[in-house]
Amino acid sequence: MTPHRLLNGILALLLTYNGAFFLAHLTDRSRAWRDAMGEVQSVVNIMELIAVAALFVDLVIRYDRIDEKWQVPRVAGVGLCVAGMLFKWFVLYLQLSYLVD
Repeated sequence: MTPHRLLNGILALLLTYNGAFFLAHLTDRSRAWRDAMGEVQSVVNIMELIAVAALFVDLVIRYDRIDEKWQVPRVAGVGLCVAGMLFKWFVLYLQLSYLVD
């Protein structure tokens, strides 16, 4: 498997993960999400940070070699992953500080 295909798979996986997270919060199922992810949340956060950093560095380094029709969706996808990661960290901070239930 080439690195580009691997990074495309990671991007798709992160976008799916972020979509599931936001869907759980929009449908008021965040407690079920928190209970399901409670034991592994720190490991998932570290893995997500590494994956998002790899996607961002790849985007910066390889931007000119990406097909023109895929440049804007790729930038938007990586941007959504970065924003989703920061949002999840903010929600986790609020839960850990007992500011929300």
